[in-house]
Amino acid sequence: MSNSRDIRALRELISRRFPEAVARSLPEHGVLPSGIAELDSLLPEGLPRGALTLVTGGPSSGKTGLALAFAASMTREGGSLAWVHGGAFSAPSADHSGVDLSRLLHIQAESRDEALRCADFALRWQAFHLVVLDWHWGGGSGAAWNRLHRLVTGGVSALLVLTPPLRAGSPLLYCASVHLRASRQGLGDSSLGEIELELMKSRFQAAGVSATLRYGEVAGAPFALLPDLPGLGQAWNEDREK
Repeated sequence: MSNSRDIRALRELISRRFPEAVARSLPEHGVLPSGIAELDSLLPEGLPRGALTLVTGGPSSGKTGLALAFAASMTREGGSLAWVHGGAFSAPSADHSGVDLSRLLHIQAESRDEALRCADFALRWQAFHLVVLDWHWGGGSGAAWNRLHRLVTGGVSALLVLTPPLRAGSPLLYCASVHLRASRQGLGDSSLGEIELELMKSRFQAAGVSATLRYGEVAGAPFALLPDLPGLGQAWNEDREK
């Protein structure tokens, strides 16, 4: 957040769109399932609330698609979502994936520090079942990740962090309760390929297991490769300069 006016603007927008701490008021469930059996099998039946889940992978590895699968399932059940990012966000793609855009707040951050502060505020507000931090900057201080880890631990939200591959010893690897590594396989002229997922770390079950998801072939879930369309935005940024 660049100044106190910006934090007030974000607070006012969340208050207007999410007038209550809705994540507190809805029934307590320990996880947010994606509805995709192969994916949920690598987790404690879904994204654990009160924990930081990390998905790492290179460009086009499927990280965003995985996050949209969780977001679609969760918003269908009446949950709310904050998506913090520093790049492109496609509202049409989210809508096509089944995400209820009326339950989505997307926040475009201008810097690494602003993204961390926005995620911090979204977790403190306790209005969101799921906070997605699409983290393309790399790195980040141990103090910053430890602060987010403390905020989410034992709370009502799930924190899902999407990043490029991290170096060994990264503080984020230490703070994550779950670490999934994603990669794309089998791309061809007539094939959208597959997402290969490996469970690298989990405090809920044994690591080392993997699963394969085929684009467009996951029963019961709107899981497909989506075009990079311009975001239509329900964003904090739209109100910042007003």
